[in-house]
Amino acid sequence: MNIIPGIIKNPSVEKLLCASPPSLNVQDWFKPLLNVKFVNCRTYRFLNHKPDPELYKHLEEFSPNVIFLTVERLIKFKNIPIVNMVQNMAPFVSITNNTFRENLRYSALMIESKFSLRKSDRIIAISKFVRNTLIKKWEIPAVRIGLVYHGCNLPDGNKTSWQKPGLVPKDWEGKFLFTAGSIEPYRGLEDLFHAIKYLMAKNFELKGVIIAGEIRGSMMRYWKKIKGWIQKNNLASKIYWTGVLNKKEMAWCYSNCRVFVMTSRVESFGQIGVEAMSHGCISVVADNPCLPEIFDNAATFYKPYSGEDLANKILRVLSWDRIKVTQAAETARQRASEFTWDRTAEQTVKELVIASGSNKL
Repeated sequence: MNIIPGIIKNPSVEKLLCASPPSLNVQDWFKPLLNVKFVNCRTYRFLNHKPDPELYKHLEEFSPNVIFLTVERLIKFKNIPIVNMVQNMAPFVSITNNTFRENLRYSALMIESKFSLRKSDRIIAISKFVRNTLIKKWEIPAVRIGLVYHGCNLPDGNKTSWQKPGLVPKDWEGKFLFTAGSIEPYRGLEDLFHAIKYLMAKNFELKGVIIAGEIRGSMMRYWKKIKGWIQKNNLASKIYWTGVLNKKEMAWCYSNCRVFVMTSRVESFGQIGVEAMSHGCISVVADNPCLPEIFDNAATFYKPYSGEDLANKILRVLSWDRIKVTQAAETARQRASEFTWDRTAEQTVKELVIASGSNKL
């Protein structure tokens, strides 16, 4: 959605074929785009790298110079160069509390990803952390890897476009902590729960925490486990699970939270974090890859797996005076402004051109 318009406007790109599963309805995301053709293809099949017959026919007619895959997969079509993007690092690191089924899924993803990346002609890493991992752990030559950060859509500042999530009490405005992302072990939410427990033991007055994010079916057992711990420690009244929020609701949460907290054990880029910075959030973030790379000086970092350290860092930023808060919010907005989708599209095209060996795509 964010880079296709930029790619097709690039003078190096003549036309674009966008293939995706019909369930995504990608063509409905855009107003009509010149020289872009949207087609359907089957969903991913493990270790099956041949295009399905319908997609093969479209590729034959389109005759691409290069094939760009935005996930760690592979399509073998004649000798057309392949460019692969790495967006998911969770399968490549050890995550505690995962179920056996989830670990099995991650193992399959890692097998597929390693094979696909090693067979690709060029790879786009979306952070230095990803790039260094591919070079040092997988021994992929550095010359084959390009670094292209994701971008960010900066908010327009129009408060009338914000929308308070229906479950959030009216008196929480400006008095809560906020975190967002899928609800699963790699998010490290346990750090936040232990921090809340520590703050409550210190009699710190806190309205509560809003947690936004999807809970996949395979994560229900994990979710019930952490909810059980929350109940056992009498913290349930302090936590609101909102589920998936729309853009207006996310904007309200970013703009009305006292502190944005990011506890991820690993991220390939950390899109949620950049969104938080774009809204001027005061952020306390785990010192885990690649979060220091992305947040830079626009966050306060805590020691991972330490709820006490997280709590103390939250207390520290809450003690700032108005001038310090204003300065920190401006630093965050400035950092977010460095990540633009126009730049992402431009650098992506450069990587595609390098892989294709042609000046025109």
